[in-house]
Amino acid sequence: MKNKVLIGVITALALAVGILAWIQAGRVARLDPASLTVQVQGEDVGSISIEEIAALGGEEFTKVLRSSGKTPTENTYTGLPLARVLEAVKPGLVTENTQVTVLASDGYAVTYTGTDILRPEHIYLVWKKDGKNLGTKDQGGLGPLLVVTRQDDFGQTWCKFVIAVDIR
Repeated sequence: MKNKVLIGVITALALAVGILAWIQAGRVARLDPASLTVQVQGEDVGSISIEEIAALGGEEFTKVLRSSGKTPTENTYTGLPLARVLEAVKPGLVTENTQVTVLASDGYAVTYTGTDILRPEHIYLVWKKDGKNLGTKDQGGLGPLLVVTRQDDFGQTWCKFVIAVDIR
């Protein structure tokens, strides 16, 4: 009897996960990969294209990415602090008490505190690597947008294929 109940619970959970993944995939597919959609509590409040982001200016910085078992690689990235981009979409969205979740087209997500987002020279939205556009996932690239945490030596808090930011 206990085994049947356990199998039933596992089946129900697997079904729920499948349905939620299907819903999320549909939501992500509707987002424009050539722009950044900004949401508050899951509701769209604006968007900004890569061209508009680049028009805000761009900072180049060099970052050495260290990866377990691989030779460290140094690259030059072009981007802006994520806080500045979000401020351009709608001023005042990020405070020290907010949580900012960066969403990728492949379903991956990274959440940062408002304090991390507002920290100078820390979390950047990047559109170029070594002077070239990042390229899309289909092209074998990292973008078209990438979030780089400059104080993270191992890239564990980076997010490639960025399409949206949800602020809560």
